[in-house]
Amino acid sequence: MIKISKSRERLRIELFGEFAIIGNGKRITENTKKSSKVWRLLQYLITHRNRSIPQEELLEVFCGDQVDGGNPGSVLRTMVYRARSALEKGGIENAASIIVAKSGGYSINKNIECTTDVEEFEELIKKAETPDIKSDVKLNLLLHATALYKGDFLPNSNSDMWVVPLVRWYRTMYLDAVHDALELLNMFQRSREAAELCTKALGVDPFDVKLIEFHIKALLKQGKNSEALNFYKRMESMFFDVLGVNFSNELRDLYNEIQQPEAKDEAELDDVLAEWVQDADYPGAYYCDASVFKIFFQIEARGAQRSGRSSFVVRFDTKHIPKGQKPSGVIRQLGMAIPRCLRMGDLFTRFSHNQYMLMLFSLTYEDCKMLVNRIMRSMDSKYISDIKSSQICLISAIKKEEE
Repeated sequence: MIKISKSRERLRIELFGEFAIIGNGKRITENTKKSSKVWRLLQYLITHRNRSIPQEELLEVFCGDQVDGGNPGSVLRTMVYRARSALEKGGIENAASIIVAKSGGYSINKNIECTTDVEEFEELIKKAETPDIKSDVKLNLLLHATALYKGDFLPNSNSDMWVVPLVRWYRTMYLDAVHDALELLNMFQRSREAAELCTKALGVDPFDVKLIEFHIKALLKQGKNSEALNFYKRMESMFFDVLGVNFSNELRDLYNEIQQPEAKDEAELDDVLAEWVQDADYPGAYYCDASVFKIFFQIEARGAQRSGRSSFVVRFDTKHIPKGQKPSGVIRQLGMAIPRCLRMGDLFTRFSHNQYMLMLFSLTYEDCKMLVNRIMRSMDSKYISDIKSSQICLISAIKKEEE
């Protein structure tokens, strides 16, 4: 059932996030997750209210082949009658005159003042793109526009073919506006607002690499390194599990920036080292980003032959195939078993959506095999068959190609 408050001849329509009619100081919406045919007819007429829509077009959009062959016009007249009745029962004044019939078509009465958030959104974006506009003015326009976007265009009607391209169109327009606004917020050093805008926009597209980068940088500028690191790891895991891909090199470079200690003028060496030791003082192996793991490997490879230390790289391959926003059981099990079974000085990383890599120091090959077996034994037996293989490689035995 549609509940509509009394309204005069001025209506405000919201199409982003939820279809709503605002009039007479009240906001009314449909109370179901899927739009009824009558409600969708109102949405179509309002979206295209600048023209009279032929009944053939409306029949094709809303009825398709399910039309009474004898009198197809009666189907549409019934829909229009029910739409008018719903508005009238809801308390809209002059409801019968809101939808008018003219020349074999229907339209919203042009004598009724009607504004929509979509039109305001487009107008603000257009003004923001004015050549030579001042940066602060442009930013205010973009922030106003992005605030209007409360979700996708008509989400309860997203199964209608005419809605699909508009969803993509406005989503792209919104994300472009967000990117531009973030550039300006960064220029004006308004990092808190930038982080808030990123959080909202990531709800629209969580895989937008620019948004992830902006969000991390905004958190770093606020000194929230721990929050930035947790966000980085969460997004990296989601890329692995949902898309089955690694982060881009640009995002991986941000990991190093997150790990940078805060600069201190004339800091005493003992104080710095004490802080570093405290940060490193936690049980289990050390997890790091794949790019940092690579740096440790290169350092070890450079010194392993001269030092005589036996260090190994171990790789676990699984049968994990990304199917949702949560990692598979075997990936979760490995992620918990590896740090629990290794020593504090060992390293590990999730190298891809279905791989973990370990770096083990000052061990024999037999010791490495024992560690691998320990990890396997600590896992739930039902996941053992999901591990395809484990490989052990002595770092000092790796030969560089002759230049």
